[in-house]
Amino acid sequence: ELPFTVDIDTGSIGGPSAGLAFTLTLIDELSPGELTGSTQVAVTGTINLDGSVGAIGGLRQKASAVDQAGIEVFLVPAAQREDDIEAARAAAPDLQIIPVATLDEALEVLVDLGGDPIDP
Repeated sequence: ELPFTVDIDTGSIGGPSAGLAFTLTLIDELSPGELTGSTQVAVTGTINLDGSVGAIGGLRQKASAVDQAGIEVFLVPAAQREDDIEAARAAAPDLQIIPVATLDEALEVLVDLGGDPIDP
């Protein structure tokens, strides 16, 4: 039922890097099933009103932290410089790093990984 209030406790999260993660979390909460299925997925990237995913800072460090946490897949902005993505892959060689350009692309990747699709 619309409208409704959304309250997000960002804890120690600073900056816009969690925009895509917050967006996917809201979609997951408001739709049946699970977007990630049984796959452990981490996400970073800004989100724009048109659904495009923007670049962030510290990708290599974030990839290393995600890998150390035992996460399997890391969705990152396709807008990152290629050398940033390669540095992240070098810092976390066992982590599957998947660049996404848009929210729709992120949703498609999650379905490909075994997550439940959302109804349009």
